[in-house]
Amino acid sequence: MAVKKSMFMVVLAVMVMVFAALAQEPERDRAEGNRLIVNGQSLFASGMNIAWSHGQAFGQEVGDTPMDINAFTTHIRNIRREGGNAVRWWLHTDASHCPKINNQGQVTGIGTRTIQNIRSALDVAHEHGVMVTLCLFSFDLLVPDGKGWAPGYNLENNHQFLTVPENIDTYINNALIPILNEVGNHPAVMAWEVFNEAEGMLQAENWSHVTRKISFDDILRITNQIAGVVRRETNKMVSTGIKDASYLQASNARGFYSTEALVAAGGDNDGWLDFYMVHYYPQWQGTSLSPFHNPASFWDADRPIVIAEFPGRDWGPGTGYRETLVANHPYVDSEALARLDAAAMTVPDAFRYAFNNGYAGALSWALTDPGFGTIAETGPALQYLYDNHKDVIMIKDVKIEDLEGDLVMRLAITDLPVLTEDWSELSHNPNPPLSFTGRNNITFEMFVQEGSGTNLDINVVIKVGGGWTWTEGPTLRLADYEQGEWHTVTVPVSDFGSGLTDVRQVLFQYGATGTPYSGVIFFDNVRLDSDVISDFDDAQAWSLSADNSAVSIVTRASVGGTVSISNSRPSTHRTPLMSVRGRRGTLELNITGADVQTVELFNLRGAKIATLHNSGRLTAGTHRFAVKGVARQVAFVRVTSVDNRMVMLPVRIQ
Repeated sequence: MAVKKSMFMVVLAVMVMVFAALAQEPERDRAEGNRLIVNGQSLFASGMNIAWSHGQAFGQEVGDTPMDINAFTTHIRNIRREGGNAVRWWLHTDASHCPKINNQGQVTGIGTRTIQNIRSALDVAHEHGVMVTLCLFSFDLLVPDGKGWAPGYNLENNHQFLTVPENIDTYINNALIPILNEVGNHPAVMAWEVFNEAEGMLQAENWSHVTRKISFDDILRITNQIAGVVRRETNKMVSTGIKDASYLQASNARGFYSTEALVAAGGDNDGWLDFYMVHYYPQWQGTSLSPFHNPASFWDADRPIVIAEFPGRDWGPGTGYRETLVANHPYVDSEALARLDAAAMTVPDAFRYAFNNGYAGALSWALTDPGFGTIAETGPALQYLYDNHKDVIMIKDVKIEDLEGDLVMRLAITDLPVLTEDWSELSHNPNPPLSFTGRNNITFEMFVQEGSGTNLDINVVIKVGGGWTWTEGPTLRLADYEQGEWHTVTVPVSDFGSGLTDVRQVLFQYGATGTPYSGVIFFDNVRLDSDVISDFDDAQAWSLSADNSAVSIVTRASVGGTVSISNSRPSTHRTPLMSVRGRRGTLELNITGADVQTVELFNLRGAKIATLHNSGRLTAGTHRFAVKGVARQVAFVRVTSVDNRMVMLPVRIQ
């Protein structure tokens, strides 16, 4: 099969390989002074919390459902665009979706997509130069109220998990170690965080919405044992999210997360914390327990402190934050408001104070909880630190471009497994809902990139009414559409039946047939008759719930010139014969066949990391290329021969 020189193609043969252990133990991440050393780089953590980005219940991004990677990507892009370098992301949370806990409080396993979802999120973060703290559990383990949306939640199971000492071993063996073995050392990981505000489960805190209680010894025991496993299985740091600064003070009788206290409770000598993560809300802690009114040295802590939660918008008299509390939180009384007003501060001042007064980072709340703060309100603070302290903020020089003009949605699929039951989905929730009554057609434009597979079926589906009643339209077979040109697809409204006055969701479902599918498809101008549902010119893609897929927004002018991915069989045309291996700081390429023109390095998401060679002909022999400054990862070397054939070779960057 001849390759057209006008096309820029990557023929990606996805290879399953087992890589040997690194010859030399990588340098451990660590906290030093008031900085975090991540992948050898000294950093101040500057960013926000993501918590639950799925748009539904928290804890749903791990489990048995593909996460909405598009929503997560938007959050990461926003953080990086504003100059931030870190997010804090919640995983198990209340164990309603993962891990699986039986009626003895024992963990039997994790969700079928848990590891894949975590890896996808970390890949996105790494690509954008953002590090992630992954918070495992929260006090929500013992909060039963409002859990009707989470059929997997069980208060008694969770309580036994927390209080029966042997049960933590089942989590470590059946959940934590499998996760760490796959993604524990991912270069985007800033730290593994054991708990979010575990102290809320203590009787002494008297949180009314936490209906079962545990002891501080339980908290310390679990923290110690999880921390010890993370330290042995990875080179990453461990921390935990502390509800307020009173728990930082060694003299506080309620306990202190020192190494001695942790080891005494859990017995694991490796189970200590690299740094503390403290939370602050002015209505509760006022100025006396404020990290924004007291320098880090004030707490006399034995390790660095990251301020991991605080309002992401200005607080004090006349602020939107105060108004939100008054309107939506009746438990905030006059004393709480007085504390809030006395501690008044702008978000930019808060970030500056943290940076200038010895803290190791600041992560405001939250990208997904606008009552407490938004990226628009925190953004100027992140940008200030980036502009003035880039040497300890910027992880990677990434430019986030705001696309303009005629935009389209790009769906890239790589080795999507053959459809068995669950379809992959692209979905859009129109606001307000649509009425299809009296309408004739849904239309949209579709472009299939040349070189893509043809074995994909696409269903057009709508969901109607408060019950989200499923109504399926026609199935489109990609083999029926010529590649390399735009097609207008028309779906009669009559195909969906009647009673369509309240359409809540429009979906494109897709699934591979016969063999795994790889390809790139573009969509534009989704309309209900002449009314636009989505033209994507607002740079917003539809939500994606799918394996082996990525969605993005690109300019229409770029369609046809982007990289396509195909699982086509290699032709009999002469190809370079070669092998590649990574050494510390270098790659060695051994050529035994056709001469080579270019050598490029790509990450597993298809983004180019570096051009290693593009001038002159490389002949048979061993050639070495420097890869200093490239994070440790599994990647692909793309080699192009002088006659325009391409080969992808997997390699571990050491």
